[in-house]
Parts: sequence; C-alpha cells; structure tokens
Amino acid sequence: MHTRASNTSKQCSPSIESTVINMAKDGDIVAKALCQLLEKKFIADGIDPSIAKIMSGRVCEVTVKASARGGKKVGRKLASRSRQNLNAWQRFIKNNKNKFKYKSGKRKGQVNMKAASAAFKKTPAGKKGKKK
Repeated sequence: MHTRASNTSKQCSPSIESTVINMAKDGDIVAKALCQLLEKKFIADGIDPSIAKIMSGRVCEVTVKASARGGKKVGRKLASRSRQNLNAWQRFIKNNKNKFKYKSGKRKGQVNMKAASAAFKKTPAGKKGKKK
C-alpha cells in the first residue's frame, strides 16, 4: 500500500507550473491541462511532488514531440514532389518486359535480362550510351 505524504495538500509552486506549461505548445490548452492533471494524480497517489513533476513533464514532452512529428508528415504528403524521369534503359524495360520472359525452366515467367540487354543495345538509345 502507498502511504500519502503529509505535504499532498500543498499547491504546485509557480516554477513547477511554468515548467509543465513550457513543455506543452503555446496555445494548446488541452495538453497543458492534461500535464497538470497527471502531475496532481501522481501526487494524490503518494508520489513525492518533485518526482511527480519530473514524470509528468517527461510524459508531456514526449506527447508534444510525437504530435509535432505527425503534423510534419501530413504536410510532407500533401506537398507535391517532382519525380525524376526514367532513363532510356528503364523506359525500354518498362515497355518491353513482356517480350523477354523465360518460357520454361526454373526461371519461367521471369524477365530474361540478357536477351533484353542485347535487344536494347541494338536500339538508337542503347547505341547512344555505348562509348568506343
């Protein structure tokens, strides 16, 4: 059983309150209130007020950081990204991969890259990349 400390009726000092408030984002009233409630709950359960302040502060700090990260990810998803264009070889394989598949054997259905490469080297784009 936990025994209650004799100083549970004491109010939080201004420095403790300001520390908890600073951890929550400015204007986020819900986060501030939850941090303060958590600290008071720890004190009511018989935990030393200084330890309760540290524990509630850490929980609130992690929560605020996690929510901030989530917001940034949403912003990144909404922003449009320009994709890099495919090079000549990638375009060739994308368009012709069904022509160069193994018909039988243990590689049946896979792309025959050796045959595809030989065919690509005969195209104008494949000849352009070749250096003599």
